[in-house]
Amino acid sequence: MNKIFRLKSFIMLSAITLFITSCSSDSNDDIFIDPTDPVTFDGELSVFETGTDNRTVMIDGSNVSGNNALVKVAFRSSNPMRRLYVTQNVSDFGAEPYNFAVGGVTVDDKKDGSLDLSSDNSDEFEFAIPFPVPTSADSKIVYTIWATTGRGDFRDISKRNAIGDTAVGTITITGSGTSTANGIKSFTQTMLAAPLGDGSSETFISLFNNEVYVINDGIETAALWDFGYYYGATQNASLASTANYPTNIIDVPAISELDASELNNFYITTSSIDFDAVTSASDLNGIATPTSERVTGLSEGDILEFADQYGNKGVIKVVEISGTDGTGDFIKIDIKVQI
Repeated sequence: MNKIFRLKSFIMLSAITLFITSCSSDSNDDIFIDPTDPVTFDGELSVFETGTDNRTVMIDGSNVSGNNALVKVAFRSSNPMRRLYVTQNVSDFGAEPYNFAVGGVTVDDKKDGSLDLSSDNSDEFEFAIPFPVPTSADSKIVYTIWATTGRGDFRDISKRNAIGDTAVGTITITGSGTSTANGIKSFTQTMLAAPLGDGSSETFISLFNNEVYVINDGIETAALWDFGYYYGATQNASLASTANYPTNIIDVPAISELDASELNNFYITTSSIDFDAVTSASDLNGIATPTSERVTGLSEGDILEFADQYGNKGVIKVVEISGTDGTGDFIKIDIKVQI
């Protein structure tokens, strides 16, 4: 298993508890903290629409007692805040959605991984959140936090941002030394299922977090999808961007209730790059953004190169193609992408 997943496992295994301070009880009662309880914070983050705030917090992990740094997170907006988005980036290996449920704590979260804010928290809230501290000398973790008026996007902080296009808070918890990250993420044996008419198949993928998504979850998650798999009657095994996916197979705008402009573009074509020789981000810099958003007639062993709409470049190896367009049919791919 590659290093990114080992690092992710470190986060998942770290003990974490989330407390929410609110003026009244809500669906997050299990994590309510008594506001009269005295609390000492390792840092205080504030993102306000008006007035003085503190959007950047730096914490030296060597000065933290225990495994977690306790941070006060405060937001204030005249626009209704409906969701809180938090990402984590471990040692520059790329941002991923932060999992509020780590440690067995129950929170009211959405299917896309954001925290569902109650009506009590719509214009102002304060959270007390313990964030794991990196244990190795050359590690750091950057947490990025913003609030939205509705369904947002982990890769686009400006989308429905409740305060402003650039209104975001960051918490950096550092050790000492320098990160040795090579600027690339690798995913192996990722399986995309042939799309099924009942929407139950895991057909689409987001390279942001290497998550594979069920079609029926599109109303919550389609904005995260980069591309999907299908097996055409004449084009056979094929990959297509979410924005350019064949509507006669799956009408993504219809099932997601999203305007087509909100779906991700993903530019892909065949390649002569030696997939196994790619070991760092610089090995992919020479890729020119393809003009096509679909690649068809795929066979096992094919190499593809791509660029997503966020400027990240990468390569894909087709590992296995099984069956055609029925239940249990799929494609398996290996992926390397810049972060």
